[in-house]
Amino acid sequence: MKVAFGVVLLLLLVAAPLAFALVKFYEVAAADWQFVVAEVEVVDEEGLPAGLVHVAVFELADGGPKLLAEGRAGASGTFKFGLKVLRRLIVELENGTRVYAPINLWIIASREDGLLGTLTQPLDITAVKHPLDTVKLRVLARKIAQNAAKENAVNTSECHLPTESAESWAWTSVLQVGTWDSIDAKWYYPIGTRIMVESKERIWLVNECRYGGDWYSAGSTIVALEQGTGNANWVGGKNVYTFKLYLKYHLVRYYPPSSTQLQIEKVYAVDTSSDPGGAMYSVTSWNGQLPGWSCYKLLGQNVQMDFAITASFNVLTVTVSFSLSSAGTVSIGLGVGKVSTPVGTLTIKTGAWQPGYMAKVESYDGSYIVTRCNWISP
Repeated sequence: MKVAFGVVLLLLLVAAPLAFALVKFYEVAAADWQFVVAEVEVVDEEGLPAGLVHVAVFELADGGPKLLAEGRAGASGTFKFGLKVLRRLIVELENGTRVYAPINLWIIASREDGLLGTLTQPLDITAVKHPLDTVKLRVLARKIAQNAAKENAVNTSECHLPTESAESWAWTSVLQVGTWDSIDAKWYYPIGTRIMVESKERIWLVNECRYGGDWYSAGSTIVALEQGTGNANWVGGKNVYTFKLYLKYHLVRYYPPSSTQLQIEKVYAVDTSSDPGGAMYSVTSWNGQLPGWSCYKLLGQNVQMDFAITASFNVLTVTVSFSLSSAGTVSIGLGVGKVSTPVGTLTIKTGAWQPGYMAKVESYDGSYIVTRCNWISP
């Protein structure tokens, strides 16, 4: 009995360091990687399972979409896949929060009968549970209207298909503030700030050699700032200041393999490792008439207050243009907003004014992305 116990103890002494080393190796390896198990449910316009649809999952990366997973959904319209994402640290905040670069997913579900659905889904690596987390996503698919008459079909050799892709840079408005006499402003976006930019899509009908409609909103991608930026000097007067960042955009096209009659065009903002490419602000005059927005703060004279620029979507707009050999210049308008953590800061400073007057700082939606300031009488 003593011999058996001694053997077991010896085995434990030998195996324990190895097991400990394996655990430590896993911890070190997992520290740089995020594992995600995703389940995608594809439903039709009536909310019913879309069945055996083809599903492709891309990362909307710099340089174009990168295929991450592909396959057939089950009879219930459910497709499961796993992701292994390298966690790229952008900054560690003073409170210990680590901010990582996001990953922007594009999921396309298609069926042979023209059923098509897409989902643009940013995955905030900062917010997910590390090292392993699960997500459930839902893709709404619809039948794309097509002309079934054979006499209206176009010979593809006679139709110049828009097959090329393109990239472009655009000054993207992220903040707008209106000031007045003796009301000044400045702002700052710290490293790690996430900007949400709308993505748009449209459908090309191959057999009919035409687009199935105009650009439509198709979710948003996240761009994380790799460096702090803003305006450190006070600005004021009877002006509206629009702060802009120079961001990169891609126009791409995709053929669903289960339907050779359709092609999807997509425009999205790219998260690069050096955002923003530049920063500037433009100035226009205004008449001082406050919009009357319900979100506001009242400031006394000779005071200074910071306003957190918090999460909001599609508050401002940007027009992105692409030069294409097949179609000249294509321009698309996109909405712009912001994701929380870390937050930017808008600072308002008041000077002396008429006795009893207060400065009213109005925000379009409480996010202070769009703000107007002026004096109001007592």
